[in-house]
Amino acid sequence: MEQQTQTDRTLNKMREIPSRAEDVAYGARARLDQAVTTVSEKAREAAQYTHEQVRANPWTAVGIGFGIGVVFGALLTMAVNQPRSGFPTRF
Repeated sequence: MEQQTQTDRTLNKMREIPSRAEDVAYGARARLDQAVTTVSEKAREAAQYTHEQVRANPWTAVGIGFGIGVVFGALLTMAVNQPRSGFPTRF
């Protein structure tokens, strides 16, 4: 008798697994949707702030862009002209 009730409890728990997994999946989806919404809002705010700053100070923005381009170009030139011995042989 005790064995039958233990088996019944185990079977009932096994039947609950898909519904619990579904609940967990829905909860995870809701948290993911909330995170995506939050990140999107923050990115939109940052883009709006950047837009306002560039409109308020266009020459500063041009200077910053120029400086970043110079640094990027210098790094790229150094990487291209660097001897290949520093690279692993498998690549």
